[in-house]
Amino acid sequence: MQRKLNMQRELLSKIALAHPEIGLILGEISDPDTVLESLKKANPDKKVSKKNLEAIRQLKINKYQYNGLIKKAPYNWIAKIAGFQSI
Repeated sequence: MQRKLNMQRELLSKIALAHPEIGLILGEISDPDTVLESLKKANPDKKVSKKNLEAIRQLKINKYQYNGLIKKAPYNWIAKIAGFQSI
């Protein structure tokens, strides 16, 4: 579970470093859909690059897998004890 959270933070930090104009805070986890919307708003005349779209796709997949993992037994007990919450 911690590995999934770290991967989420890493992908978001890569996007934040490549596009400082969208205002992502390093180390913070945010919704992939809002990241995509802020990328589109930051550069309305340009399309979002394939590299950024792939990173956002990975964010969505990772979020789905993490939230599914937390719902399964025995991981739901571990998540409750360790304080993990859904993304």
